[in-house]
Amino acid sequence: MGEHKRISVVVPVYNGASTLAKCLEALFASDYENFEVIVVNDGSTDATPQIAARYPCRLLNQPNMGAAQAKNAGAREATGELLFFTDDDVYVPPQALGYVAEALADPQVDGVVGLLGPDCPHSNFASQFKNLWMHYTYRRQPRRVGLFFTSAAGIRRGLFLHEGGFDSHYAGASITEDIEFGQRLLSKGYTVVMDQRLMVTHDKRYSGREVLRTDVLRARGLIQTWLRNRLAQEKRAHYASVPWFFGAGVAALGLGTLLALLALAFWSGAFLWAALAMIVAALAFNAPFHAALYRWRGPRFLAQSVAFLLADLFASGLGIALGICDFALRGRRY
Repeated sequence: MGEHKRISVVVPVYNGASTLAKCLEALFASDYENFEVIVVNDGSTDATPQIAARYPCRLLNQPNMGAAQAKNAGAREATGELLFFTDDDVYVPPQALGYVAEALADPQVDGVVGLLGPDCPHSNFASQFKNLWMHYTYRRQPRRVGLFFTSAAGIRRGLFLHEGGFDSHYAGASITEDIEFGQRLLSKGYTVVMDQRLMVTHDKRYSGREVLRTDVLRARGLIQTWLRNRLAQEKRAHYASVPWFFGAGVAALGLGTLLALLALAFWSGAFLWAALAMIVAALAFNAPFHAALYRWRGPRFLAQSVAFLLADLFASGLGIALGICDFALRGRRY
Protein backbone atom coordinates (compact mmCIF):
# COMPACT_ATOMS: atom_id res chain seq x y z
CA MET A 1 0.00 0.00 0.00
CA GLY A 2 1.45 3.36 -1.02
CA GLU A 3 4.52 1.83 -2.65
CA HIS A 4 3.98 3.76 -5.89
CA LYS A 5 4.80 7.03 -4.10
CA ARG A 6 8.35 8.26 -4.56
CA ILE A 7 10.12 9.12 -1.31
CA SER A 8 12.85 11.73 -1.14
CA VAL A 9 15.14 11.06 1.80
CA VAL A 10 16.78 14.25 3.08
CA VAL A 11 19.98 13.89 5.11
CA PRO A 12 21.46 17.16 6.44
CA VAL A 13 25.09 16.75 7.43
CA TYR A 14 27.79 18.88 8.98
CA ASN A 15 31.16 17.17 9.43
CA GLY A 16 29.58 13.73 9.48
CA ALA A 17 32.42 11.79 7.88
CA SER A 18 32.59 9.26 10.72
CA THR A 19 28.98 8.05 10.31
CA LEU A 20 27.69 9.13 6.89
CA ALA A 21 28.84 6.00 5.03
CA LYS A 22 26.94 3.67 7.40
CA CYS A 23 23.92 5.96 7.22
CA LEU A 24 23.85 5.78 3.43
CA GLU A 25 24.53 2.05 3.37
CA ALA A 26 21.50 1.51 5.59
CA LEU A 27 19.32 3.70 3.37
CA PHE A 28 20.37 1.99 0.17
CA ALA A 29 19.66 -1.41 1.75
CA SER A 30 15.99 -0.41 1.87
CA ASP A 31 13.27 -2.89 0.95
CA TYR A 32 11.41 0.01 -0.65
CA GLU A 33 12.51 0.70 -4.21
CA ASN A 34 11.05 4.02 -5.28
CA PHE A 35 13.21 6.57 -3.47
CA GLU A 36 16.05 9.03 -3.81
CA VAL A 37 18.57 10.23 -1.24
CA ILE A 38 19.53 13.90 -1.02
CA VAL A 39 22.55 14.68 1.14
CA VAL A 40 22.74 18.35 2.07
CA ASN A 41 26.32 19.23 2.97
CA ASP A 42 25.99 22.15 5.38
CA GLY A 43 29.48 23.61 4.94
CA SER A 44 31.41 20.58 6.19
CA THR A 45 35.17 20.91 6.54
CA ASP A 46 35.87 17.15 6.65
CA ALA A 47 35.51 14.39 4.03
CA THR A 48 31.71 14.49 4.02
CA PRO A 49 31.30 15.42 0.31
CA GLN A 50 33.83 12.81 -0.81
CA ILE A 51 32.03 10.10 1.15
CA ALA A 52 28.64 11.11 -0.23
CA ALA A 53 30.07 11.01 -3.77
CA ARG A 54 30.67 7.26 -3.39
CA TYR A 55 26.93 6.59 -3.21
CA PRO A 56 24.11 7.07 -5.76
CA CYS A 57 22.71 10.09 -3.93
CA ARG A 58 22.25 13.72 -4.88
CA LEU A 59 24.69 16.01 -3.10
CA LEU A 60 23.76 19.60 -2.36
CA ASN A 61 26.47 21.88 -1.02
CA GLN A 62 25.72 25.05 0.92
CA PRO A 63 27.54 27.33 3.36
CA ASN A 64 27.09 26.42 7.01
CA MET A 65 23.59 27.71 7.83
CA GLY A 66 22.34 25.10 10.28
CA ALA A 67 20.21 21.97 10.18
CA ALA A 68 16.88 23.76 9.67
CA GLN A 69 17.97 25.48 6.46
CA ALA A 70 19.78 22.36 5.25
CA LYS A 71 16.61 20.29 5.60
CA ASN A 72 14.57 22.97 3.86
CA ALA A 73 17.05 23.06 0.98
CA GLY A 74 16.79 19.30 0.53
CA ALA A 75 13.00 19.45 0.54
CA ARG A 76 12.96 22.16 -2.13
CA GLU A 77 15.16 20.05 -4.43
CA ALA A 78 13.28 16.80 -3.82
CA THR A 79 11.41 15.10 -6.63
CA GLY A 80 9.35 12.72 -4.49
CA GLU A 81 5.76 13.20 -3.36
CA LEU A 82 6.86 12.19 0.13
CA LEU A 83 9.75 13.43 2.25
CA PHE A 84 11.64 11.43 4.84
CA PHE A 85 14.06 13.25 7.12
CA THR A 86 16.85 11.50 8.94
CA ASP A 87 20.33 12.37 10.22
CA ASP A 88 23.82 11.43 9.13
CA ASP A 89 24.40 9.50 12.38
CA VAL A 90 21.13 7.53 12.17
CA TYR A 91 20.84 4.04 10.69
CA VAL A 92 17.39 3.02 9.48
CA PRO A 93 16.16 -0.57 9.13
CA PRO A 94 15.35 -1.91 5.62
CA GLN A 95 11.61 -1.62 6.30
CA ALA A 96 11.72 2.06 7.32
CA LEU A 97 10.69 3.67 4.03
CA GLY A 98 7.94 1.12 3.59
CA TYR A 99 6.51 2.09 6.96
CA VAL A 100 6.56 5.76 5.90
CA ALA A 101 4.78 5.01 2.63
CA GLU A 102 2.23 2.83 4.43
CA ALA A 103 1.43 5.52 6.99
CA LEU A 104 1.12 8.30 4.43
CA ALA A 105 -1.08 6.18 2.15
CA ASP A 106 -3.82 6.94 4.68
CA PRO A 107 -5.40 10.25 3.59
CA GLN A 108 -6.19 11.02 7.25
CA VAL A 109 -2.47 11.00 8.13
CA ASP A 110 -0.30 13.99 7.25
CA GLY A 111 2.99 12.95 8.83
CA VAL A 112 4.67 10.05 10.58
CA VAL A 113 7.53 9.89 13.08
CA GLY A 114 9.62 7.09 14.54
CA LEU A 115 11.87 6.74 17.56
CA LEU A 116 15.35 5.75 18.62
CA GLY A 117 15.87 2.10 19.45
CA PRO A 118 17.08 1.04 22.91
CA ASP A 119 20.50 -0.07 21.70
CA CYS A 120 23.36 2.39 21.18
CA PRO A 121 26.65 1.50 19.43
CA HIS A 122 28.62 3.25 22.19
CA SER A 123 28.99 1.48 25.52
CA ASN A 124 30.00 4.43 27.73
CA PHE A 125 27.49 5.48 30.37
CA ALA A 126 26.61 8.93 29.02
CA SER A 127 25.80 7.63 25.53
CA GLN A 128 23.70 4.79 26.92
CA PHE A 129 21.85 7.09 29.33
CA LYS A 130 21.00 9.69 26.68
CA ASN A 131 19.89 7.06 24.17
CA LEU A 132 17.71 5.25 26.69
CA TRP A 133 16.18 8.53 27.82
CA MET A 134 15.23 9.36 24.22
CA HIS A 135 13.90 5.84 23.63
CA TYR A 136 11.88 5.89 26.84
CA THR A 137 10.45 9.35 26.16
CA TYR A 138 9.25 8.58 22.65
CA ARG A 139 7.96 5.07 23.24
CA ARG A 140 5.49 6.60 25.75
CA GLN A 141 3.87 8.81 23.12
CA PRO A 142 0.27 8.23 21.94
CA ARG A 143 -0.47 7.46 18.31
CA ARG A 144 -1.24 11.08 17.41
CA VAL A 145 1.58 13.41 18.40
CA GLY A 146 2.41 17.08 18.19
CA LEU A 147 6.07 16.58 17.35
CA PHE A 148 8.14 16.00 14.24
CA PHE A 149 11.24 14.13 15.38
CA THR A 150 13.58 14.38 12.40
CA SER A 151 15.82 11.45 13.26
CA ALA A 152 13.00 9.60 11.50
CA ALA A 153 10.10 11.66 10.15
CA GLY A 154 8.00 11.53 7.00
CA ILE A 155 5.56 14.04 5.51
CA ARG A 156 3.96 14.91 2.19
CA ARG A 157 6.26 17.28 0.33
CA GLY A 158 3.44 19.60 -0.77
CA LEU A 159 2.28 20.04 2.82
CA PHE A 160 5.81 20.64 4.09
CA LEU A 161 6.44 23.38 1.53
CA HIS A 162 2.99 24.89 2.00
CA GLU A 163 3.66 25.30 5.73
CA GLY A 164 7.03 26.93 5.08
CA GLY A 165 9.23 24.08 6.28
CA PHE A 166 11.41 24.49 9.34
CA ASP A 167 11.75 27.95 10.82
CA SER A 168 14.97 29.36 9.34
CA HIS A 169 15.55 31.48 12.45
CA TYR A 170 16.94 28.35 14.08
CA ALA A 171 20.66 28.24 13.34
CA GLY A 172 23.33 25.69 14.14
CA ALA A 173 22.81 22.07 15.09
CA SER A 174 19.31 20.63 15.31
CA ILE A 175 17.89 21.46 18.74
CA THR A 176 14.26 22.59 18.64
CA GLU A 177 13.29 23.48 15.06
CA ASP A 178 11.61 20.07 14.67
CA ILE A 179 9.66 20.58 17.91
CA GLU A 180 8.43 23.97 16.71
CA PHE A 181 7.37 22.52 13.36
CA GLY A 182 5.46 19.69 15.05
CA GLN A 183 3.60 22.18 17.23
CA ARG A 184 2.81 24.26 14.17
CA LEU A 185 1.30 21.24 12.42
CA LEU A 186 -0.74 20.33 15.49
CA SER A 187 -2.03 23.91 15.82
CA LYS A 188 -3.33 23.81 12.25
CA GLY A 189 -5.13 20.52 12.74
CA TYR A 190 -2.79 18.23 10.82
CA THR A 191 -2.37 14.66 11.99
CA VAL A 192 1.11 13.34 12.70
CA VAL A 193 1.28 9.77 14.01
CA MET A 194 3.92 7.83 15.90
CA ASP A 195 4.77 4.47 14.29
CA GLN A 196 6.80 2.50 16.81
CA ARG A 197 7.86 0.05 14.11
CA LEU A 198 9.90 2.91 12.66
CA MET A 199 12.74 2.38 15.13
CA VAL A 200 16.21 3.62 14.19
CA THR A 201 19.72 3.42 15.64
CA HIS A 202 21.46 6.62 16.73
CA ASP A 203 25.25 6.41 16.43
CA LYS A 204 26.04 9.33 18.72
CA ARG A 205 28.75 9.21 21.34
CA TYR A 206 28.12 11.56 24.24
CA SER A 207 30.28 12.53 27.15
CA GLY A 208 28.50 13.42 30.38
CA ARG A 209 29.32 17.06 29.76
CA GLU A 210 27.82 16.90 26.25
CA VAL A 211 24.57 15.38 27.57
CA LEU A 212 24.20 18.19 30.08
CA ARG A 213 25.10 20.87 27.54
CA THR A 214 22.59 19.46 25.03
CA ASP A 215 19.85 19.42 27.65
CA VAL A 216 20.58 22.99 28.70
CA LEU A 217 20.21 24.09 25.07
CA ARG A 218 17.09 22.01 24.48
CA ALA A 219 15.39 23.27 27.64
CA ARG A 220 16.25 26.83 26.70
CA GLY A 221 14.81 26.31 23.23
CA LEU A 222 11.66 24.66 24.57
CA ILE A 223 10.86 27.44 27.01
CA GLN A 224 11.51 30.10 24.36
CA THR A 225 9.18 28.28 21.97
CA TRP A 226 6.54 28.02 24.69
CA LEU A 227 6.80 31.72 25.54
CA ARG A 228 6.70 32.71 21.88
CA ASN A 229 3.59 30.57 21.34
CA ARG A 230 1.83 31.96 24.41
CA LEU A 231 2.52 35.60 23.53
CA ALA A 232 1.78 35.37 19.81
CA GLN A 233 -1.50 36.80 18.56
CA GLU A 234 -2.19 33.48 16.88
CA LYS A 235 -2.05 31.05 19.80
CA ARG A 236 -0.39 27.74 19.01
CA ALA A 237 -0.87 24.39 20.66
CA HIS A 238 1.95 23.34 22.95
CA TYR A 239 3.14 19.75 22.84
CA ALA A 240 6.03 18.42 24.87
CA SER A 241 7.36 14.89 24.59
CA VAL A 242 9.02 15.21 28.01
CA PRO A 243 7.06 13.27 30.68
CA TRP A 244 5.24 15.30 33.33
CA PHE A 245 7.32 13.71 36.07
CA PHE A 246 10.57 15.00 34.56
CA GLY A 247 9.19 18.53 34.64
CA ALA A 248 8.05 17.97 38.23
CA GLY A 249 11.55 16.77 39.05
CA VAL A 250 13.08 19.92 37.53
CA ALA A 251 10.76 22.07 39.65
CA ALA A 252 11.46 20.09 42.83
CA LEU A 253 15.21 20.22 42.33
CA GLY A 254 15.04 23.94 41.58
CA LEU A 255 13.18 24.52 44.83
CA GLY A 256 15.64 22.27 46.63
CA THR A 257 18.56 24.30 45.28
CA LEU A 258 16.96 27.52 46.49
CA LEU A 259 16.34 26.01 49.93
CA ALA A 260 19.93 24.78 50.10
CA LEU A 261 21.19 28.30 49.39
CA LEU A 262 18.92 29.65 52.12
CA ALA A 263 20.25 27.00 54.50
CA LEU A 264 23.79 28.17 53.79
CA ALA A 265 22.85 31.84 54.07
CA PHE A 266 21.02 31.49 57.39
CA TRP A 267 22.77 28.38 58.68
CA SER A 268 19.33 26.82 59.08
CA GLY A 269 18.77 23.12 59.67
CA ALA A 270 15.11 23.47 58.76
CA PHE A 271 15.98 24.82 55.30
CA LEU A 272 18.57 22.07 54.89
CA TRP A 273 16.10 19.29 55.68
CA ALA A 274 13.54 20.88 53.36
CA ALA A 275 16.17 21.00 50.61
CA LEU A 276 16.97 17.31 51.07
CA ALA A 277 13.26 16.49 50.94
CA MET A 278 12.94 18.28 47.61
CA ILE A 279 15.92 16.38 46.19
CA VAL A 280 14.37 13.09 47.26
CA ALA A 281 11.08 14.20 45.71
CA ALA A 282 12.81 15.01 42.41
CA LEU A 283 14.16 11.45 42.27
CA ALA A 284 10.88 9.92 43.43
CA PHE A 285 8.93 11.69 40.69
CA ASN A 286 11.17 9.95 38.15
CA ALA A 287 10.66 6.44 39.55
CA PRO A 288 9.01 5.20 36.31
CA PHE A 289 12.16 6.03 34.35
CA HIS A 290 14.35 4.44 37.03
CA ALA A 291 12.27 1.26 36.84
CA ALA A 292 12.71 1.11 33.07
CA LEU A 293 16.48 1.56 33.39
CA TYR A 294 16.62 -1.25 35.94
CA ARG A 295 14.80 -3.59 33.54
CA TRP A 296 17.00 -2.67 30.61
CA ARG A 297 20.46 -2.31 32.15
CA GLY A 298 20.38 -3.63 35.72
CA PRO A 299 21.18 -2.27 39.19
CA ARG A 300 24.66 -0.88 38.54
CA PHE A 301 23.51 1.24 35.62
CA LEU A 302 20.52 2.38 37.66
CA ALA A 303 22.78 3.52 40.51
CA GLN A 304 24.86 5.61 38.09
CA SER A 305 21.70 6.99 36.49
CA VAL A 306 20.13 8.16 39.75
CA ALA A 307 23.15 10.37 40.46
CA PHE A 308 23.41 11.61 36.88
CA LEU A 309 19.69 12.35 36.68
CA LEU A 310 20.05 14.98 39.39
CA ALA A 311 22.68 16.75 37.29
CA ASP A 312 20.43 16.45 34.22
CA LEU A 313 17.43 17.88 36.08
CA PHE A 314 19.60 20.78 37.22
CA ALA A 315 20.85 21.33 33.64
CA SER A 316 17.28 21.42 32.34
CA GLY A 317 16.29 23.90 35.04
CA LEU A 318 19.29 26.05 34.14
CA GLY A 319 18.25 25.96 30.48
CA ILE A 320 14.73 27.10 31.40
CA ALA A 321 16.13 29.98 33.46
CA LEU A 322 18.47 31.02 30.64
CA GLY A 323 15.65 30.86 28.12
CA ILE A 324 13.41 33.07 30.23
CA CYS A 325 16.22 35.58 30.76
CA ASP A 326 17.10 35.62 27.06
CA PHE A 327 13.45 36.12 26.15
CA ALA A 328 12.64 38.77 28.75
CA LEU A 329 15.87 40.73 28.98
CA ARG A 330 17.57 40.39 25.62
CA GLY A 331 14.67 39.67 23.30
CA ARG A 332 16.22 36.40 22.08
CA ARG A 333 13.40 34.17 20.93
CA TYR A 334 15.34 31.42 19.16
